[in-house]
Amino acid sequence: MTTTDTSVTEGVLAMVHLRVNDADRAMQFFGSLLGWQAERVEFDNHISHYTVNNAVTVRLLDDPTSPPVVANYGVSEVAETIRRIEAAGGTVTDSEAAPDGGGWARGLDDQGLPLLVFRPGRYHEHTAPTQEPTGDVGLVFIRADSERAQQFYGSVFGWNLERVHPDSNYFEAVPLIGVFDEAAAFGTEVEPSETLYLAVEALEPAAARVEELGGHAGDIAQDMGPYWTCMCTDDQGTTFGLMSLTRS
Repeated sequence: MTTTDTSVTEGVLAMVHLRVNDADRAMQFFGSLLGWQAERVEFDNHISHYTVNNAVTVRLLDDPTSPPVVANYGVSEVAETIRRIEAAGGTVTDSEAAPDGGGWARGLDDQGLPLLVFRPGRYHEHTAPTQEPTGDVGLVFIRADSERAQQFYGSVFGWNLERVHPDSNYFEAVPLIGVFDEAAAFGTEVEPSETLYLAVEALEPAAARVEELGGHAGDIAQDMGPYWTCMCTDDQGTTFGLMSLTRS
């Protein structure tokens, strides 16, 4: 028998995986940049750091077979979500669905973008954090065909993509997730992709700190509605974005 956890909002961002070369070194970088604290976990000869002091957990993992960014969505009933993913044209590549509706599943949507679904809830205790972070997950920026995204994620999670402006090709459905139809906006062929943006209080000081730590911060522009953004890499070449309502 399965049960539905009605406390879970379907399809809300619950975690983000960010692939890095060396997870310990990445944790030093992001801990210094954003004040993150994390739990270190070793599994299948790979190291992961799960942040514990921010609103949305970020998993820094060193598995080279993992996609660069994987959005993890909370669901109330994993086995049913697997059925919906496959019925909508997606692919489930690995899963552990529990009889009570819990568990997890990973795979691809119908445009080839990676995703992971699970029923939120911690399975073991971790050391309590001792400080507040100075940055958190701001946005998973999805570049994809918006009509296909509406069909797939609407079927799987019940999303309703809403255009942020009548002349825009940028859509929102749930907090911290944005879908940009770049092909429609610029009339070019674009491979679907995901970028993790991290929200900070002010952009210029955070970008300067990236450089101090051995990373690289690109040009700053107000190119995402009211937000100032810049693309960055850490000291190992991992790509991420910074975003803020305040430039300096």
